[in-house]
Amino acid sequence: MKRTLLFAMMLAFTFSSMAQLSKTAGRYQRSVPATSTDNSVINPFQPVNMTVLSKSAMEDVLGTTRYDMQTNKSCQNRLVVFPDGKMAGTWIYGQLETAYTDRGTGYNYFDGSSWGTPPSARLESVKTGWPSLCQWNANGEMIVAHNSTTSLVMNTRPVKGTGAWTQTLAPTTPSGAPALLWPRTMTSGTNHQNVHVLAMTAPTANSGAVYNGLDGALLYFRSTDGGSTWDINGIQLPGLTSDNYDAFSGDQYAWGNPHGDTIYFAVGGSYLDAFIMKSYDNGTTWTKVPILSNAMCKVATSVTDVPPWYSSDGAVACDMSPGGVFHFVSGIGGGDIQASTKYILLNRNGLIYWNSTMPMLKDSLNLDTLQAHGQLLGYYSDGPNAGDTLQTVQSYRVGLTSHPQISIDTKGNIIVLWDGLTYQNPEPATSSNFRHIFLRAWNNALHTWPYEQVDLNSDISYIFMEFVFPSLAKNILPTSSLSDEKFDYLYQSANTPGSAIITTTLATKTCNIEHRQELTGLYDAVPVHNPTKNFVGQNYPNPANGKTAFNLFLQQNNRVVVEVSTVAGQVVMTNDKGILSSGAHQVTLETGNLPAGIYFFSVKISDQRYVHKMIIE
Repeated sequence: MKRTLLFAMMLAFTFSSMAQLSKTAGRYQRSVPATSTDNSVINPFQPVNMTVLSKSAMEDVLGTTRYDMQTNKSCQNRLVVFPDGKMAGTWIYGQLETAYTDRGTGYNYFDGSSWGTPPSARLESVKTGWPSLCQWNANGEMIVAHNSTTSLVMNTRPVKGTGAWTQTLAPTTPSGAPALLWPRTMTSGTNHQNVHVLAMTAPTANSGAVYNGLDGALLYFRSTDGGSTWDINGIQLPGLTSDNYDAFSGDQYAWGNPHGDTIYFAVGGSYLDAFIMKSYDNGTTWTKVPILSNAMCKVATSVTDVPPWYSSDGAVACDMSPGGVFHFVSGIGGGDIQASTKYILLNRNGLIYWNSTMPMLKDSLNLDTLQAHGQLLGYYSDGPNAGDTLQTVQSYRVGLTSHPQISIDTKGNIIVLWDGLTYQNPEPATSSNFRHIFLRAWNNALHTWPYEQVDLNSDISYIFMEFVFPSLAKNILPTSSLSDEKFDYLYQSANTPGSAIITTTLATKTCNIEHRQELTGLYDAVPVHNPTKNFVGQNYPNPANGKTAFNLFLQQNNRVVVEVSTVAGQVVMTNDKGILSSGAHQVTLETGNLPAGIYFFSVKISDQRYVHKMIIE
């Protein structure tokens, strides 16, 4: 089923007085995933100001599932765009509620013109979950998933989109280790014959056991012959042993896109530091790149109480730009310890960005500091009206802005997707806020993030719908027009917020797994802010009706004067704001007395003047 529509990209740029508001958040015991109650959430942003850019989007439903949790934390690679433009997508399929005995890989293929018929059964012959999809050998494809009682389950076929799948139990569980869970698979090499797998040993909470001193050990596997044999079979990489950690947790790791023999993956979590593991020799030797420290990676048994701290929420993503710079994205999480019980803190606000030209992140993960250093990509913000706030937040065990994905093209342009809470149109029955998919893009030619976060589900057709678990294809499709580069992603949609798998009191529902293709518009945008200079944003809403506002940023204390004039140059309003302090401000204009028409508002800062067009309805 296909839908084609026009949507409005809301290119938001936000500044404010950086005030902190108290919001509900939550936590759960580290070993017992459960829904939870409260803590504080930082919200440093006021309502956003936006401009509108029309783009076209192609949407297709690949299939359905009632198993509505595609990952615990990081979103695995579930979409491949092949060099010829054909595509394949996967998801966790399951229709039989409670035990989900039919759970396995849902799969669909795009032949260049349309997706196939949605599947009515899983791909494997046994119950599986957490599929990773990869190109395989010259023209084939590979899916690796887990089975909770055996080795991993690998399915391959030599020609993508057609023919029978060959199912094997590979790679096998190392001797003495419990079952392998939550795999992430990536292929590399000229013909994708190198297969790289990360998987975790089952922890005690999942009927597993402590392995080599870790209640959940992260293991690495490698095959150089397409998975026929494994020359590296389940080793613990240096720096990832019980000398460094007490445990890893499911899905707190993600592969980046390989570059020749350079392979790498990101890790983060509430009881982990955040880092990238990189190898320049196809996985033979590894180096650890620290991003964010965390003193709670190992906790002594004598520790009974630790105040809350900030960390990655475990939903991480990474990629590498053509110049060899590593890029990392994560939601914000945290933890605390009370009476020797470890808790995970949920619903923190903010999406972190870091790259390997930057120093390590500050442990506080203060949003003001992140914003000042270009390390805050996304955030939840209340709206401009009374009631435009969080009502009820359904848990996904991550932050308010999380499940990030990142892809970098050959020119160094960056696409980042994530899902995040919105204040708009909560579900009427439960007052639960919906999540949408958001976008940020880096224009490498202009060396800037040219606009703030874009809600890809802002169109009226998406009212009362939940969009979560984006999976972004790792290659952005080049086109003849620089402004029309395409990117593809999958996501899960539903008509109610939350996951019945995570929150068992929620009613189960059928979810769609959908594909969407977007245009980046990277070269259409103009850089909107350099933090070393003054900045004046476009007014919002525009057209205005009675009242509108714009954001400005002052490099230093300055007098600010605002004038509104007609297209003929007649000044119809003057607003002398006096001396304003350096930093971010929001200025409101009362436009109710102005006749409908086109106006210009100018902002004079010292000897500089900034002019924007404004429409009055």
